Amino acid sequence: MATLFREEHQQADVASRRLQIAFWLGALASYLTYSLACALTLFGVSPIIAALRDSPHTFSSLYLHISLIAGLIPTAALLIAYTDMQRKMRATSADEQARALGAELACSEKHRADRLYTNLVAEMSAASGNAVPATYIQRNDDSINAFIVGGADGSLALTVSQGAIDSLTRDELQAIIGHEYGHIENGDLAIYARLTAMVHGYYIISDWPNRQERIHTAPEAQLFDLRGIMRNDDSPDISIPAAAFTILGSILYLYGRLLQAAFSRRREEMADARAVQYTRNPDALVSALKKAWALQENGLNPRRPPRDRAHIYFIHYQSGLNRLLRTHPPLAERIRTWGGGDISPEELDAILFDIQEHRRNQYEIDPAKRSQDALALNPTYPILSLDRSLAAVHYPAPVDPAAALLALYIYHSGVYYYTLEDEGTIPRATLDASRNAYTTIEHSEPVAQIALLAHLTQATAALGEEQKNTLEQHIRQLIKHDRQLSRYELAAYIVWRASRIPGGNVADYRTHRDAITYLYTYLASDNPDDDNPAATYQKLLANGLPLTDAPAYDPIDTAAHQNGLLLCRHLETLRQLAPSYRQTLLDSINTYYRHKQQLTLKQAYLRFALQQALAPDRPTQHTHKTRA
Repeated sequence: MATLFREEHQQADVASRRLQIAFWLGALASYLTYSLACALTLFGVSPIIAALRDSPHTFSSLYLHISLIAGLIPTAALLIAYTDMQRKMRATSADEQARALGAELACSEKHRADRLYTNLVAEMSAASGNAVPATYIQRNDDSINAFIVGGADGSLALTVSQGAIDSLTRDELQAIIGHEYGHIENGDLAIYARLTAMVHGYYIISDWPNRQERIHTAPEAQLFDLRGIMRNDDSPDISIPAAAFTILGSILYLYGRLLQAAFSRRREEMADARAVQYTRNPDALVSALKKAWALQENGLNPRRPPRDRAHIYFIHYQSGLNRLLRTHPPLAERIRTWGGGDISPEELDAILFDIQEHRRNQYEIDPAKRSQDALALNPTYPILSLDRSLAAVHYPAPVDPAAALLALYIYHSGVYYYTLEDEGTIPRATLDASRNAYTTIEHSEPVAQIALLAHLTQATAALGEEQKNTLEQHIRQLIKHDRQLSRYELAAYIVWRASRIPGGNVADYRTHRDAITYLYTYLASDNPDDDNPAATYQKLLANGLPLTDAPAYDPIDTAAHQNGLLLCRHLETLRQLAPSYRQTLLDSINTYYRHKQQLTLKQAYLRFALQQALAPDRPTQHTHKTRA
């Protein structure tokens, strides 16, 4: 990331001058082209006229003058359209431009998500030293996009799409806003205004025969659009002048599009670099771009911008175009530039799942109900999405980890605090200490609660033995009170017991045959969608520690309270195995889950608990497998 930002900012003026020179060269080429076309037409009919008048080419000089004058007409129209568009943009406020492109003011008083957006804009303005722009949202655009415009009296307006508000995390949205502020810092607003006027001027000639007055280029306009050849909608007669204007104008418009794309691509690359400079978080930019790609691949049709303003958008969703006509680098290229690599189908599924979860969380009124519903409905999680959630540090260790861990069991057991107070089995002071953590747990995601469990279990490791014994008594009391061990309680209890029992060094794993086969039987029985659990059981045995006398598969009811506790006791037994054997068991379990690609929430809890229970005390360089 050795981009020289200051030098690139200084080069903005150079780029602007080059763009202006390129425009005037295009205008000159336009004049010469139209003059030449007129001259060829006149000289083509000159022999006929000369034959009729019995005179030589006496009109050649006249034809030449007529051609030079005729070439001025479309060229003058081009220049008038260009200067008129520049004048309009200088006289129009940024707010008017944003509204003309379909945006409306953000309403932070009515929408919580809008407030996050406006706060981020204020933060970015303070960090970059720029004025705070007016904040707008394109409510009818579900794709991920944004743009910033400048107008009369130095006004600024920043717009993001509703899809960006709904789909992106705080860091990702900040990266997009940083990109748009990069355009301000790089001096791109003046360049982009000139590009808009330039493309508008070139397009006006190709669409001149239609005589359609447009504020911006028609979104449906295509290169070499020959509608202007027809005189009008009612007459099928072909207009030769109209055909000439349209064909030659389309060539000129193509030249304008090429200039627009060439200048815009470079400015977009620089703005991406600015976003990374501002946020110091290239992963956020990559993640936002990946989400945009995932939505596009999932069939979302983004709102198409006007062609002469396509360069101002954060993303111009283009497909099937030659690179020379692209106003932005391809999404895949922008992602790779900042270390994102390629997107696999598995990652695509995980990204789409994350977007759905984020959108649901944005507008869910009762977070506790959302969490409880997730436990009841048992949704499916892509493996990559799950792994990212578990790898993130969601919560620091609290001041009182024992009370917080107890709050987890209280929350998932469904027992009320006043019931526990009336029973008196757990001291009042302990219950009061757990109440603060209970609120945090209520508002945390179901998957995030697994990561929270890991943090709390690790934090309680520093407690004294007497405190741990007391905490375990309270946990056992809650499990007994519940009478039906939920999957989350089982996972939490497995993790807790694993933290209490040190790993052993038993060398003969065959003495723990019953525990090993029960573990594999439990796993094979835990998937109701498995058509052949007996075969799954045999695969687990084949990939794990060899057992020549393993019993046949006998299904287990994994929802039964006693079977869950029995699994926990067997895992305590397996903790006594040597680290290499535990690692072999863990490898076979991880292979089993990786082949599933997606996990239900209950399976995710169990997977995490097994990883904690079987993890070796220290990393091993090689997995040791003993063959019988």
